[in-house]
Amino acid sequence: MKFLSYHHLIWVLPILLGATAALYWSIRQRRQAIQLLTNHAAKCNLQTNASPLRRRILTVSLFSALVLTLLAALRPTGGTEFNENKKPAKNLIVLLDVSRSMGANDSDGLSRMDAAKLLLREFINTRPTDRIGLISFAGASYPECPTTIDRTMLLQRLDKLKPGSLPVGGTDINTALLEAQNLLGDDPPTGSAILVFSDGDNVTGESPARVLEELKKANIAVIAAAFGKPGSPAPVPNSPLESTADHSTLNKLADATDGLYLAGIPSKVDAQIEELSTRVDTIEINGDNFAKEIYNRPLDLYAYPLTLALILLMIHLFLPLRSKAWHPLTALIVLSFIFSPALKGAQHTDFDRALKEAKEEELPLAVIFTGSDWSQLSITFEKEILSHKVYQDWAKSKVITVLIDLPRTGIDKESRNARRALAAKFDITSYPMVIFLDTDENNLGTLSHDSKGAASWIKRANAILDGDSSVSDTAASIDYLPEAVKEQLENKDLTDTQRSIGYYNKGVEFERAEPNLELKSKDQFKLLVDLYSKAAEFAPIDRTDLLFKARLKLGLLHHRKGKSMVPNSQEEAMMKAMELQMEPVKMLEEALKSFRKGLALYKQAAPLEPANDKLSTNFAVLYRDITRVKGYLDYLKAYQAAIETTLAAVTQEKRFLKSLEREVTTKEEVNKATIDESSNAIDDLVKKALAIKEKPTLLPEEGLKDYKLALEDIVLAPSPHLDRDLEASVQHIQDALDHLIDPQQMQPQQGEGDEEGDGEPGEEGEGGEEEEEGQGDRPDGEDEGQGDGDEEGEKPEESKNDADLRRSGKENGDLRDRLLERLGNKNRNKRIPRNKDH
Repeated sequence: MKFLSYHHLIWVLPILLGATAALYWSIRQRRQAIQLLTNHAAKCNLQTNASPLRRRILTVSLFSALVLTLLAALRPTGGTEFNENKKPAKNLIVLLDVSRSMGANDSDGLSRMDAAKLLLREFINTRPTDRIGLISFAGASYPECPTTIDRTMLLQRLDKLKPGSLPVGGTDINTALLEAQNLLGDDPPTGSAILVFSDGDNVTGESPARVLEELKKANIAVIAAAFGKPGSPAPVPNSPLESTADHSTLNKLADATDGLYLAGIPSKVDAQIEELSTRVDTIEINGDNFAKEIYNRPLDLYAYPLTLALILLMIHLFLPLRSKAWHPLTALIVLSFIFSPALKGAQHTDFDRALKEAKEEELPLAVIFTGSDWSQLSITFEKEILSHKVYQDWAKSKVITVLIDLPRTGIDKESRNARRALAAKFDITSYPMVIFLDTDENNLGTLSHDSKGAASWIKRANAILDGDSSVSDTAASIDYLPEAVKEQLENKDLTDTQRSIGYYNKGVEFERAEPNLELKSKDQFKLLVDLYSKAAEFAPIDRTDLLFKARLKLGLLHHRKGKSMVPNSQEEAMMKAMELQMEPVKMLEEALKSFRKGLALYKQAAPLEPANDKLSTNFAVLYRDITRVKGYLDYLKAYQAAIETTLAAVTQEKRFLKSLEREVTTKEEVNKATIDESSNAIDDLVKKALAIKEKPTLLPEEGLKDYKLALEDIVLAPSPHLDRDLEASVQHIQDALDHLIDPQQMQPQQGEGDEEGDGEPGEEGEGGEEEEEGQGDRPDGEDEGQGDGDEEGEKPEESKNDADLRRSGKENGDLRDRLLERLGNKNRNKRIPRNKDH
């Protein structure tokens, strides 16, 4: 146990010492009084109706309550709890001037480049959830890092930049703005901005007027930070020339896009970071861009001693000293406190209050589930239905309403978990959804948005309240089917064979009307499971054909459900994970559970018709799907292990390097075990990637190639490590980490055509008896949608450069240097004034 508020000891200790002294004084005074009354007799013959035991209980309870209260004031903690917070993420592109003039030393003793890096580093550290990209520019521009939340990679790229690091001189701001525009894409996400860090000297290239106009139309602000002292020439290192900062162009950039202009002064860096952050915070953003902020917080334990203190205090207050029995009021209060719902963690929510009000007024309850900041249909539903006067007048007299909103931001973790639990209780899987309950919490029916308007929605709601659940958007189970259908299915005059066929045919009817019905919600999936389970339950012993068909259908339902959660590409995996609101690993684990349920049902059906070819085909496809999902899970776990071990290795190696620089060394092999662990993890990742390389696959396009290059890099690290050439070993491990982490995955992706699925299990074919013809049973439904191959968007040229940037050229040296050399050759014929080539 730890304490977080030791500073409270300033007043806690005096109170505790004072209380101890007061207790000692009161005991001493009582003894003296007794001795005085008994005239110092050896035996006290005084008679009293006060219980000595209760006196001790009262004394101990009061003193203990005080000690426990003071203990709670010190805020005891035990361990930590994991928290995840989603915050709206801005998309920021930083343009950093790396022309030679940025080496001039006229910024409070720092070069212009160092002053820009100082401001930029501190700003990046204050934006943990924003996606930030980096472009270096001079007479040309180069994308150093796409928009990413990986601060380690971003800062490493920033540290490597220096004045003159591009082969083309000058300051071509127009080209840099075009590069930033390309990096943001044709349809920039909301919350985008461009930050320019430059001295404004020697501006070359075309006028940026056209680009600025396009940026303003797209609501992309340009924030300009200018460095150097305008009008005061400063010498450029390693050059006979001088540079004079010119901030006028940068000021115009900010004015043209309603951005922000500030002069970069290192001595005022804190105020300027606050100014920058304030302007970025004002950029409008919708609910589509979110980034996770993960943090640990101490687990507070103060409630436990405080609760015990309150119990002891109530005992002291209500326990009578001069009675032979406990006061009944005391017992009642203590027991009610001990068993109070608050101590059990129960909380009265809006739902509890609304349900209580519904029971008091004998009205049905309408529970409205929405996602106000991420579900576009919920926003439309609120505007067109909930805000409509007709609906509001109807709701006042017909129902008690309670709104359960599940936004991605803006509510605390406790409230979010309570609302999610309520949604799970009623199997809410799509938003918006209104569920109607009677006073016993029985589900009367559900409604979503009605595009026909409030009047149509109210008409259907009235029908549900009158007992007609057939107008619901979903049927939760057989119990909520229309009464006529229920009576037909549950007719006890029918034989077991007829009832089995009836349940089976009703399920086939639902599937024929909407082939993918079972994949749309838990409610509809449960309905079909109920129907086919009833068909299997009522199938007579001698009708193995009916039992076979029902179990095969149940197996297919679980097979389809699992297949709906298995992605065919990395992009599809992220989309499905967002749609299902779970991590990819968790999603694949759920798919595997569904596959195993389907496999168990197939095995139950197999003995009934051992020679059924279609069941054999379904078995083969299901085993293939299980193998595929297991391969995906092994790959994802191996990838995570490779990242974690390699990151640990490079971090430890850098610490070792710093120790050697301070002449602190050891003869023992430091970090060798961590490097070996990283090498083994990457080797395992390559093996797991090879196992799933056949398409469709979760592997990135160049993933396997990158992992092999990472393995080549990591195996080179131990040799220089043993020779204490730690700069080389750090570089090898860092190169391996760069190959493992694909920066392009960190930025918003444009849609791409999906891969086609594999072959599917054969159709089960026959429908049983009476209306059982021709229903195809495939885990993916009737017809799979085919990806449109000719709709692939053209990728801009820099996308290829970004891909090249992620791989080191083993035979031809560093690719970045070669790309910059190509950039210099391309711009060699540009005419730049001789005295301004900086």
